[in-house]
Amino acid sequence: MRVKKRIGCLAAVCLFVSTLFLGACGEGQKPNEDFHIEGSCEEILGRVYETANVSDDMRSKMEEYVTSTMAAEEAVYILGTEAVSFSDAVYSVPLINVDPYQCVVLRVNGDDIDNAKREIADNADPKKWVCVEAESVIVESNGDVILFVMSDTETAEALRDAFLALS
Repeated sequence: MRVKKRIGCLAAVCLFVSTLFLGACGEGQKPNEDFHIEGSCEEILGRVYETANVSDDMRSKMEEYVTSTMAAEEAVYILGTEAVSFSDAVYSVPLINVDPYQCVVLRVNGDDIDNAKREIADNADPKKWVCVEAESVIVESNGDVILFVMSDTETAEALRDAFLALS
């Protein structure tokens, strides 16, 4: 009888631990689609830059990047498409494109965030700088705001994680 109790207890503990383990091994942070990030896209980008876990070298570079409001006529060059409707957008880029980097935050009009993300991802050109190429392209949403990053993988993932943590 003692053996059966021990086996039962062991099975219960194993089930509990495996449930915790499987829960922790999801796809990562999921954005809350009903969440609305307060502030302008420039303020959101500022919070992402402040909280991103990037290298000291990258943080120093980011301080020198130009941040500008994106006009509708710039969408094709920056997003790769003009098919995404947005009410506010800002981008950050180096003055000289020695480093293949761009970070865009945009608030999308309408309810179809997934379609807007797909449109950006499908049209992203990590080779647009001719002499250099971005290693990673990330397009992520948090509520009605999209983050679009082309950069080295470590930086892009750090910016994505900081953006998703805003929810």
